[in-house]
Amino acid sequence: MYTHEQQATDRSLDEQPEFELECLFDDMQEPTELTIFTPEGEATASEWITVDRHSAVPVTEIR
Repeated sequence: MYTHEQQATDRSLDEQPEFELECLFDDMQEPTELTIFTPEGEATASEWITVDRHSAVPVTEIR
């Protein structure tokens, strides 16, 4: 809980940031992991996210 009011920003709540991302599967026949990364980054080897298929939750189930 906040003890102060948050000020509105100039950015519209309807605006979403845009990202150019790519993904790779650990195995194309039976994938268990998905790795998401930006192909243009200087630190591609260290800036990535890997998700285990069995622990992922669809966005539609989050809300």
